Amino acid sequence: MKKALITGITGQDGSYLAELLLTKGYEVYGLVRMSSDDNMQRLKDIISNKNLHILYGDMTDESSIYNAIKTSLPDEIYNLAAQSHVGLSKNFTEYTTNINAMGLLRIINVVTFLGIDKKVKIYQATTSEIFGNAKTDLLNEETELNPSNAYACAKCYAYLLAKCYRKQGMFIVNGIAFPHESRKRSDKFVTRKITKAAVKIKLGKQDKLSLGNISVRRDWGHAGDYVKAMWLAMQHENADDYIIATGITTSLKELCIKAFNMLNIELEFKGEGLEEKAYDKKTGKLVLDIDKNFHRPNEHKNPTGDISKIKRILGWEPKMTIDDIVKEMIEEDLKLEN
Repeated sequence: MKKALITGITGQDGSYLAELLLTKGYEVYGLVRMSSDDNMQRLKDIISNKNLHILYGDMTDESSIYNAIKTSLPDEIYNLAAQSHVGLSKNFTEYTTNINAMGLLRIINVVTFLGIDKKVKIYQATTSEIFGNAKTDLLNEETELNPSNAYACAKCYAYLLAKCYRKQGMFIVNGIAFPHESRKRSDKFVTRKITKAAVKIKLGKQDKLSLGNISVRRDWGHAGDYVKAMWLAMQHENADDYIIATGITTSLKELCIKAFNMLNIELEFKGEGLEEKAYDKKTGKLVLDIDKNFHRPNEHKNPTGDISKIKRILGWEPKMTIDDIVKEMIEEDLKLEN
């Protein structure tokens, strides 16, 4: 039986990955940060599985990482733990760097100290944010790095660290994932903020939704699809870097239209820029407006992932469309609100 250690197992990706690995017969160990709050909600469907083991620790504490790796002696380590909110990273620069950059270095140090650095495989969760405002919209594994925020800078460090130690013989995969969503997504992220607000507006529990620049486009996929790509990359004989995306972009405005349409609310937009607003076409009620405070500096306009490499080498491609993803989130939010 293969053994895997997942850091960040209580997150969106970690919980989907744990479910996947358990179905494939793995013994799964999850590193969880101690909290007085219940942070196991995303694991509720598998928490009683006899092959799932929770280990408490913190990515800022090398001794707890040491204990987790020594206890699990994993064949595969998936480093998914992160301070994952781009917008908040400007207010928590040191913390973001400590988790997102130094966390991988601590894992590398521990597996080297334990003498398993040539045996264990490591997956590093990287992000399309490392490309920043690239010169081209279609981004691949050779696109120049150009981080434009603290989150991206920290992820860049880990990305380069993985490539460095790979050259020294370690098996470390960089999965360069574009934005990915699901019913497990936190409402701190704009996609879930939109679907939650749409549902509350439909039910009369919220007046309107405020957003920033709704013209920006994103290449959104589903977390369940993306963890399959992570696993496939770890099964290949050689470690490499892979773009994980869909190759299709959707604007925030289009996403709003899709979300409200699924609730039988047709949006009518009026105005431009900061003055743009959306109304319920049937009632004339204002349901969406623009707040300049939500505009992100150095906003990336239209980053699209080129998945030709991962399709060619691993045979992976996404299954879920943006319509599937929005529908799933809307249904989950309706269930939660009711």
